[in-house]
Amino acid sequence: MSGDANETVLRILSRLPMATPDASRSERVRARCHTVLARRQRKAMRAENRASQAPRALELALVGGFCVCYVSAVIFEALWARGIL
Repeated sequence: MSGDANETVLRILSRLPMATPDASRSERVRARCHTVLARRQRKAMRAENRASQAPRALELALVGGFCVCYVSAVIFEALWARGIL
């Protein structure tokens, strides 16, 4: 391009309005992003809770089983000591 063509293009470009963001659109996008992030966080927390429930249930079953064994052994010993068994 020649110098005159460059000046013409620059003059035309200088008359264009400055680009400004649309505030309402920005708020809508921001709100959608917050919604998606909150949904992902809730989903991750639910998955984490589900993953931690299986070991907890196993722990409760084992402790419960040991308690039943202990109580039955105590009862057996008490009955044996009294001469009932």
